[in-house]
Amino acid sequence: MLIKLWTVVFSGNFYDHLVKFLFSTSPNENGCFLLANTYNTKNNKVIVITNVIKPLEDSWNKNEEHSLEPTSSYVNECVISADTKKSSLIFVHTHPNVMHPAKFSWIDEKSNARMFANLSQILPDRPLGSLVFSRKGICGVIFDERKIQSVSKIKVVGNRLQTFPGVGFDLKTKKIKEKFDRQVRMMGKKNQTNLEDLKITIVGVGGTGSPLAVQLARMGLKNLKIVDKDTIDPTNISRLYGSTESDVNRPKVEVVKTHIEGFSDCNVDVHEIDISQEKEDISFLLESDVIFSCTDNLTSRSILNEISTQYYIPLIDVGCRIHLNNSSITQAIVKVQLVTPDNACLWCSGTLDGKIIMQESLSKSEKKELAKEGYYENIEKQPSIISMTTMAASMAANKLLNLLGIFGENYNSRTQIEIKDGFLIDDTPEIKSNCVCRKKLGMAEKYRSK
Repeated sequence: MLIKLWTVVFSGNFYDHLVKFLFSTSPNENGCFLLANTYNTKNNKVIVITNVIKPLEDSWNKNEEHSLEPTSSYVNECVISADTKKSSLIFVHTHPNVMHPAKFSWIDEKSNARMFANLSQILPDRPLGSLVFSRKGICGVIFDERKIQSVSKIKVVGNRLQTFPGVGFDLKTKKIKEKFDRQVRMMGKKNQTNLEDLKITIVGVGGTGSPLAVQLARMGLKNLKIVDKDTIDPTNISRLYGSTESDVNRPKVEVVKTHIEGFSDCNVDVHEIDISQEKEDISFLLESDVIFSCTDNLTSRSILNEISTQYYIPLIDVGCRIHLNNSSITQAIVKVQLVTPDNACLWCSGTLDGKIIMQESLSKSEKKELAKEGYYENIEKQPSIISMTTMAASMAANKLLNLLGIFGENYNSRTQIEIKDGFLIDDTPEIKSNCVCRKKLGMAEKYRSK
């Protein structure tokens, strides 16, 4: 029987503020309750932290250097909030002394057992949790299916993607192959190991997705999922990496997989589907550490944007567009944008357009009629060239390095280059407070069920 491991996920800003608050009472212990939503992947159970319920001065029966006990009124307040929002409830406390280990004391373990026994009677239909923060790390347990289970991994998703093991789950030291020597000289062994261990999904493996897949494989990535419904036509050959004229009518994903496995030991998992079709099972996307959107339509982009927002999975959107006027180039733009809980989504930045998404759902005959009337622009056969699509792929790969902290954390979430007139726009779009992404943030499966 496969045992699913627990992962706890924080947004970057939330995590930073939480740590600052928790250790603000040092040398005394401090604590609070967190609200969270859960979802399952093939091999993991994931808890996404969404809210904090901070204590007041009178929220503790005990608040000392080695002891912390919440009052029944504070616990009741948090239980009511969790019940109202149909959320999981997580208790967090600190071991603030630099000598304190990152693990539960025997007193903590007794308190956890008592707390889970009580709370599970009131909140019986959801996981419950307990975390302890020390200067040396985080230890956590989840109470689910009448058992206490350890947290194996903690992820922080913001301007930087950080992953570190729960106490008792050590990262294995891996030997790095000599062929990555130049990369290791640039970013160090730890970052190389982090890159290799990522689980990445690329949706769309045409002009931008195929060079991106090849670059990531050559950088050492071990686990890659590629998603594309299309087969190769003759117009793809000039831009699709690994393809030859003999590959016409073969699935794009199979051609890219064969090419990558010919030069690397990257495990390429192919999904020959269109994620915009409701009949398709896209739950495998939730297994990703990072998703790249290299698709040519806004419907798929909107789905990936929603997954990123709801499940705290970083999304790097990749775009490449040439605008013509009477066969003359007016603009030639490549763009990448990072979406995380701490950054603007694709709706916020204006990338997504509801009108176009609606038009994409129309039948071919309906699109043809709208095109005649000047209300629809066919995006399926847009002008393109490998020099621009490869540039977009390279920008996306470098945005991933930004996300991993390799170039530091002081960077903008969106980069656009206009090739024709030669200018760069590097900015961070503003999060719009009334955007739908703020309502779906961290909701996981809960929003889908409404």
